[in-house]
Amino acid sequence: MSTVTSTPKRSRTRPLPPYAGIDLLAISVLTAMAISGFWPVFDGYRWLVVAGAGAVIGAGWALLIITVRLGMDIVLESMAVVYLLTAGGIALGAGGYFLGIPDPDVLNRVLAGTFTSWRTLAETAPPADSSGAVLIIPYALTYFLCCTATAMALRSRRAALPVLPLFVMLVLVLLLGFAQPFSVVLQGIGFGAAALLWIGHRGMRIEAGRTTDVALGVVPLGRVVSAVAVIAVVAAATLPFIDSIEPQRREVVREVVEPYDAAYIETPLSAFRRFRDQGPDVFNNLADTKLFRVRGAEAGTRVRIAVMDRYDGERWYAANDTSETDFSDRFLRVSSRIDNDAAGEEQLYTFFVRARWDLAWVPTIGAMQAFEFYDDYAADRLPDLRYNRSTDTAVLPGGLDLREDYVITAIPVADRLTPRMKPWPRPDETLRDAAAFLDLPAQAWSLDARTPMEGVFKVADRLRERGRYSDGAFGWETKFEAGQDSIRLDEGFINAPATVGNDEQYAAAMALLVNRLGIPARVAVGTVLGNNGVIKGKHLDAWVEVRVSHGSWRVLPTRTFMSHRSPRRDDVRLAPVSMPPERTGPQKPPRERPDEQLPDPPVTDQQPDEPLPTWPLLLLLPLSVVLIPAAKTARRRRREAAWLTAAWIGGWDELLDSARDLGVAVPPRSTRPAQATALGLPTALARDVDVAVFSPAHPPSAETFWTEVKTWRESLKSSASPLRRAWALFNPASLLPRRR
Repeated sequence: MSTVTSTPKRSRTRPLPPYAGIDLLAISVLTAMAISGFWPVFDGYRWLVVAGAGAVIGAGWALLIITVRLGMDIVLESMAVVYLLTAGGIALGAGGYFLGIPDPDVLNRVLAGTFTSWRTLAETAPPADSSGAVLIIPYALTYFLCCTATAMALRSRRAALPVLPLFVMLVLVLLLGFAQPFSVVLQGIGFGAAALLWIGHRGMRIEAGRTTDVALGVVPLGRVVSAVAVIAVVAAATLPFIDSIEPQRREVVREVVEPYDAAYIETPLSAFRRFRDQGPDVFNNLADTKLFRVRGAEAGTRVRIAVMDRYDGERWYAANDTSETDFSDRFLRVSSRIDNDAAGEEQLYTFFVRARWDLAWVPTIGAMQAFEFYDDYAADRLPDLRYNRSTDTAVLPGGLDLREDYVITAIPVADRLTPRMKPWPRPDETLRDAAAFLDLPAQAWSLDARTPMEGVFKVADRLRERGRYSDGAFGWETKFEAGQDSIRLDEGFINAPATVGNDEQYAAAMALLVNRLGIPARVAVGTVLGNNGVIKGKHLDAWVEVRVSHGSWRVLPTRTFMSHRSPRRDDVRLAPVSMPPERTGPQKPPRERPDEQLPDPPVTDQQPDEPLPTWPLLLLLPLSVVLIPAAKTARRRRREAAWLTAAWIGGWDELLDSARDLGVAVPPRSTRPAQATALGLPTALARDVDVAVFSPAHPPSAETFWTEVKTWRESLKSSASPLRRAWALFNPASLLPRRR
């Protein structure tokens, strides 16, 4: 009789390891910390829902594959398929076939958005709307990297390997964010502490279960508590140093990607003669054409059309990245809301387009907070709009046509400039060098100015008094040509026999003169609204904007530097600009001596006083050299011989004075342990002094303490250079009062 032994059937599924819950919790926490950097990048909360869905689907797919006994390679190979099937419905909100299966159009949008949405986000002024292709970014990050991290956590025997995908997520979020991270504590210390704790726990599990499965080892509770305590202590010890870290800008994608280049767009300043009467034969003249009507703005509101902040010797133009520290000076895409700081209340302005506006510049008011087209007819043009938050100007390629009315939400900003204001302390060296050809009039016309800003107004007054106004349109005035190149502004305007031009020449030259004085200035074109809110071409003018001490730009009105007198043929030729002659007082004529000799003064017995000898003064130098070391020696002996507490305090002061004489910086108004750390001294020495000073009992003898003081004085000297040690003997720094 034979015995039949049956083998148990192999299960098609694999049970999850006992510690899978801890791994999934760690992945969730690290993902939340990493993805939190998108908080100031996106508007609303939908991006957070999309990112959470990506994390859940990615981790769930990895769990499914691992549970059915398929390897980690299958997880990595199949991720793209699940991504294409789910990204359209979750990130884009797009429909498809039955049960949400994407159609070819949705798949095409997902593929295109996966490769192009990164640049779109980097070119959008924050915060970006939580809609459209940019939501593919948080979904793709959380889906792919959480899926990879989950598979590695369940199947890898390396403790730190699952953290790598989540660290990549953190780096990508930081690169797509801002130069200043969203939260140093959360994304720096918090992420690092949680990652170290997870790595430590996995390492202990692997060590405990080395003979069996990776996750089957039992970790003693005491070791877990100890690891948590160590991580908490390290994180807490790091917190006080966060504010003391020197802020350094890091590169992010939005500051590296080349933004929209408006430098080659025709500016209203270059086309300014189109806004003035040029005769009936000029078909594109806009002088009497109603261009816009503004509703919601009071009379006197300043409308800005374009701001030009760079000059290349040929013309003023609008540039990107004109500031070394502020990256808001870029032409970026706009969302429904714009993060544009300004003080004041938001107001609503509606611009009705009354004629074809073929320039790319869009009129705005103040600091714009939101932009939308009035009708859905032109809503598809919104992605083409670019806005510069530094100059508060907008660009729309192709201009504006009838029916393309738009509404902006903006905060009116103060723009009044007075001679009492202080200018921005750092000149724009690029513009200052570009204005070198106008150095002579800038210096000559600003003489006797008591302040730099007063010099600006003196130059403006001189330019207005010297100049004449003409658009060069009719008769003999056609010889006054348009243009703003260096020849036209120098030999053809400032230093010409007749200073004649219109807003283009006056504003271009005045801005260069201000920059030559060392004050940042730029040119703007726009208008001040009248009572009816209508803007015609002839209403436009050009002004100069000057940067003041607190960083805002104030308007130097056109009337302050531009003349409105028309030129005449018989005008007196102007002399070239030159520096005035040096002011020297009139010399007195020499007094003639009379022919007769004056009588000799009577002789007296008094002898003239002999001057005091000067040789004792020569002894002051060597005497002072001897007195300084002698004073230090006497002070040291007095301190050492002091009684009880005074001896301890005197010994510590002796160390601080030695450091001052050696040129070592001593932090003022700080504790003795902090001073010891700064000087490289043992903190135990500082604590001994504190105990002796603040203890209610009588302090011990300071003899041993002074022995250590002398030892550490010699140590401080040995770490200094020979020249510094020699100078320390005669350096009077420690004899002067010290801040405490």
